[in-house]
Amino acid sequence: MSNTSLLQSESKGEIPELFATISKVITPELVKKTQAIYQFNAKGKEEGVWHIDLKNGDGTCGQGEPKNPLDATLSMNSTNFAEMFAGILKPTTAFMMGKLKINGDLQKAMKLEKMMNSLKTKI
Repeated sequence: MSNTSLLQSESKGEIPELFATISKVITPELVKKTQAIYQFNAKGKEEGVWHIDLKNGDGTCGQGEPKNPLDATLSMNSTNFAEMFAGILKPTTAFMMGKLKINGDLQKAMKLEKMMNSLKTKI
């Protein structure tokens, strides 16, 4: 699936589809390298709370708050969220432009970019 088709897909919504793809790229190796739990607060068209646990077991992701204490919370508009995970908007750029707000461990939040690069090759 190309970046464009991912962003245009509306069957289940962009964010649920993104998390379905993210679940396929989470590996025990990624968990070992990252060691962080993230919560995403999306606002706008697809408002909701999502999480990625790259600290426990083989890693998990999905809708709702993480079951374990988180390391970083990332808040953004749902459109920016989809663009960021599709590789169109870089997390560092989004943060510097004020499109992404990060609370918690900034260093661990920046580790997400590696996972996003893995994701970009899968979509």
